[in-house]
Amino acid sequence: MKNIFCRNKILQTSVPHTAPSDAHRSISKKDVPLIELRDIYKIYHMGDMDVHASDGLSLKIYRGEFVSIVGKSGSGKSTIMNIIGALDIPTSGQYILGGQDVSTMKDDQLAEVRNKTIGFIFQQYNLLPKQNLLENVELPLVYAGVGKKEREQRALKSLEKVGLGDKWRYFPLQLSGGQQQRVSIARALVGNPSLILADEPTGALDSRTSRDVLDFLKQLHDEGNTIVIITHDSSIALEAERVVRIQDGNITFDGSADEYGVIILTCNLKHPEQQDALLSYDAWHYYRRCVRDYSCQPHGKHDGLYF
Repeated sequence: MKNIFCRNKILQTSVPHTAPSDAHRSISKKDVPLIELRDIYKIYHMGDMDVHASDGLSLKIYRGEFVSIVGKSGSGKSTIMNIIGALDIPTSGQYILGGQDVSTMKDDQLAEVRNKTIGFIFQQYNLLPKQNLLENVELPLVYAGVGKKEREQRALKSLEKVGLGDKWRYFPLQLSGGQQQRVSIARALVGNPSLILADEPTGALDSRTSRDVLDFLKQLHDEGNTIVIITHDSSIALEAERVVRIQDGNITFDGSADEYGVIILTCNLKHPEQQDALLSYDAWHYYRRCVRDYSCQPHGKHDGLYF
């Protein structure tokens, strides 16, 4: 049996627990993580109070993984995103990215790491409205000192990859939200980063466009890219292969998306009066089948169905 913290109560479920390294990929003991957080603390001083946004958190993510980091507002997930993205450094602890210790770097060193190692996808796209699509996608290469001809070629190739090569002369405001997010993805890819870090990548999109963006991220993962999604939405988190849940600056779950889906469903069925809209209709019934597969037998109903 495995104890899960659910609705401020301990829930016991018979879902089998497997270590993340075994559940998601074949990892040799000789493999070195792309991302390794070691006992990370991030403490903010607010008047007489110390706020532990990250409270001794440790995490390993390997090359080629597709991981979602999920948590509610105030859980500490954004703090971890900022540290993983080299946007901030921890108060204490060690962050190793691609074999390099990032945790004590200065601002200019962090900027170089961001430019050469990480491709960012933002919720609000962060495109420059007065620059055309080609110029927006070129921007990381400008900072990297790549020559004009090469960066134009690489930017155009990146736009073609997301299906917008014929619109390179357009400006961001001439595009739909989904198209703007694809430009953001093209910009993230143009520098051939080791890591793609997506912060709420579907947060500003409708459900259909969100589906397209998530499918494209899955395609990038299938091509061998390492992708980390930061989200508050469990239905988005379930699109990854591995889910890491953050609460109060600590990891409260780290396992496969299938296992996480079963746990969410079990929690909701145990407490139908507080049921969250965490899963879409299709996802709900998919994980209802998973519950049976895992021999987990919650008692409840959804859409008139008892199981």
